[in-house]
Amino acid sequence: MKKNTTKKRAVVVKANKPPVFQTSADLRTALLIVSLILNVFVFCIWLTLQLTSQYDAALYDFFIFR
Repeated sequence: MKKNTTKKRAVVVKANKPPVFQTSADLRTALLIVSLILNVFVFCIWLTLQLTSQYDAALYDFFIFR
């Protein structure tokens, strides 16, 4: 008679390693951060110019120099 034997199956678990080369994702993230900083800077300048009339003469002299 044959013996009923059960074989243990080897379970292979792959480690979730991050990809080494993420150049395109890193570049996209860096560009988004730089764009966000520039947009916040321009927004703050625009908001300052809308709220005060203190800098109007200086801007007029800067852009229209005769």
